[in-house]
Amino acid sequence: MDLNRIFVFLRLGADAEEPKLAMEAIERGVNFRGTNMLILVCAIVIASVGLNVNSTAVVIGAMLISPLMGPIIGVGAGLGVLDLWLVRRSLKNIGIAVIVSLLTSALYFLISPLSDAHSEILARTSPTIWDVLIALAGGFAGIIAIASKDKVRGNVVPGVAIATALMPPLCTAGYGLAHLNWTYLVGAMYLFLINSVFISIAALATVRWLGYPQRFVEDIKLKGKIRRYTTLIVLATVVPSVWLAYRLVVQNNFTHRAEAFIAYECTVPENYLLDKKVDPANRSITLTYLGNGITPEMQATMENRLAAHGISGAELDIRTGLSLQELDNEERAENEGMKRQLDDQSLLVAKFGAMRDSLTQVKKNDDALMAEAQAMAPDLRWLITAELPGAVAPDSIKKVVAAHFVHYPDTAEIDRIHRWLNVRLNDKQFALTITADSLLKKEAEPTQKRR
Repeated sequence: MDLNRIFVFLRLGADAEEPKLAMEAIERGVNFRGTNMLILVCAIVIASVGLNVNSTAVVIGAMLISPLMGPIIGVGAGLGVLDLWLVRRSLKNIGIAVIVSLLTSALYFLISPLSDAHSEILARTSPTIWDVLIALAGGFAGIIAIASKDKVRGNVVPGVAIATALMPPLCTAGYGLAHLNWTYLVGAMYLFLINSVFISIAALATVRWLGYPQRFVEDIKLKGKIRRYTTLIVLATVVPSVWLAYRLVVQNNFTHRAEAFIAYECTVPENYLLDKKVDPANRSITLTYLGNGITPEMQATMENRLAAHGISGAELDIRTGLSLQELDNEERAENEGMKRQLDDQSLLVAKFGAMRDSLTQVKKNDDALMAEAQAMAPDLRWLITAELPGAVAPDSIKKVVAAHFVHYPDTAEIDRIHRWLNVRLNDKQFALTITADSLLKKEAEPTQKRR
C-alpha cells in the first residue's frame, strides 16, 4: 500500500503530456535532414574549436545546440512502444550523425595548427561507471521532460544536453582519428556509446512506466527478444565501465597513499626534496633531492616504509638533482681559478698604484723645486727635471734639468742655481740646460728681416 502511494506520488499527473503528442515530438526529433543536419555541423565545429582551445564555455555551447539526443531517445521510445520502424529510422540517423561528426571534426583537427590534447579532450577518453549513472539519470530527465508539459521541458532539456555531453566525445574521437591516436578514439567512442545506450534505456523504461500504448499488437516473443538484446547491450556497455571505475579508484587510492608516504617518510637531513612525481598507473614514485645525496641505506629505509602506508611493491626511484659535495668540488675548482685571477689583478693594481704614487711624488718634488727656484730667481718661468732611463755608470749623468728664463741669466746667477741643484738633488750627476725668451726673440729677428 505504501509503495502504491509512492508510485502515485511520482506520477506526472496533470503535468503529463498526451502520449500521442509526446511520441510525435519524439519522432520530429529523430529526423536528421535539413535544419537538424545544418545545426549538427555547426555544433560539431563549435565543439571542435572548444576542445582545441580548451574552452569549457564553448564546449557547453556546442552541447546546448546539438540535436543528437533526438534519435537516441527515439531508439528507446520506439522499443518501449514496439515501433520497430521508429527504432530503425533512429538508428540510421544516429549512424549518419556519428559519421558526419567524426569526418567533420577529424577534418578540423587535421587543418588546425593547434595539436595539443588539453584537459577538455582528456576528460572524454576514460569513461567509468559514473558516466553510466550520469547518462541514465540524464536520459530519465530528458524523456520525462518530453513526456510533460512545455513549462517543464524548457528548463530540463538544456541541462540534460550539458550533463550527458553527446557532442564532445564524438569530436574527441575525431581528434583521435586525425592524429591516429587510437586510445583517444576508442575511449571517446566508448563514452558516446555509454551515453547513447543508457539514454535509450531510460527512454524505454519511462515509456513503459507511463503506459504508452503499443503501436503494434503486443508480441510476447518480440518483447522477450527485445528484453534479451537490451540486457546483453547493457551488460556489454556496463562491464568495461565498472572495470575502468575500479582502476580509477585503485589509482586514486595509490595517489593518496603515496602522497602520505612522501609527507611522512621522505624528509632526509641535509637534503631538500626538489621534485616529486607519483605515477599511479605504473605504481611508481620518483623523488628528486638537492643536498648531500641519498645513501643506499637511506633509500632502503624508505623502501621498507612503503608497506606501512599500504603501497608495498611500488617502485621508488630516488634521484639527486645536484649533490652539494659535487657542488663543493666544482665551486672549489672555480674558486681557485677566481682566486688566481684576483691575485693577478691585485698585483696589477698594486703596480699601477705604485706608479701613480711615484708620479704624484715626482710632481710634488717638481712643484717644490719650482717654488724654491722662483724664490731664488724671480725671472725663472719654469723648471723641469727628468730621470735618464737605462743602466748608466756611477759617475755618469742621471738627471737632466731644464730651466727657462725671461732674460738669460748671468754667470753668477747660473753658478748659484747650479750650487742649489747640487744640494737639492743630493749631489746627483745632472746636466743643466738654460733657455730664455730673449734668446728666442734674437733668433727670430733675422728671419723677420729677411722676409
